[in-house]
Formats: sequence, structure tokens, C-alpha cells
Amino acid sequence: MSFGTFPASSEYPQAHTLTSRVARMTVISGSAYALVLAALERMLPIKPSWVAVEVVGGVLLVGIPVMLAARSTASETIAWRDYERLVIVGFIGAGLPISLWQLLEYLK
Repeated sequence: MSFGTFPASSEYPQAHTLTSRVARMTVISGSAYALVLAALERMLPIKPSWVAVEVVGGVLLVGIPVMLAARSTASETIAWRDYERLVIVGFIGAGLPISLWQLLEYLK
């Protein structure tokens, strides 16, 4: 089973829509975050003490879109499996642009 598909037994019928929304939000915010980090790295060499701030920012990039998507279903409750998929898709969506940025930096 791929991360973007939901089995017929999913309790929340619009789970696929939520997954797409979380993927879009995290890819966009992850790309913006990578651009900001790249600019900061060039302007101010990021010291190891900033790593904690970067990690917290990255986790928020995933947590906030998942929270907003889950809470947008106020009239219905999503199943834990659907919520779990949102979290996985969020980490993939936010992680891809940041990983791509790091790969490009490594290849320079």
C-alpha cells in the first residue's frame, strides 16, 4: 500500500483529500523553509547551537498542517490510521525539499 492511498475501510471518507492538502502544504512550507535556511547560512554561518531551532522549525512544518487538516473535520472524527498517514505524508512533504537543498549544497 502506498502512503497516498486509503483502503476502503477508512472511517473518514475525505481522507484522500486531507492527505493531498497536507502534502501540498508541507512541500510548500518545506521549500520556503529550505530557502530561508539557505539564505541564513550564506548571510550568517549557522552555528551548531542553531540546530535545535532548525529541528523545532522542521517539526512545526509537519505538525501545523497535520493539525489544521485533522481539525478541519470538525463534524467527523478521523481514524487514527488516517491521522497516521497525514503525519507520514507531512514528514515526506517537508523533508523532500530540505533534502534536495542539502543535496544541492553537497554537490557544489
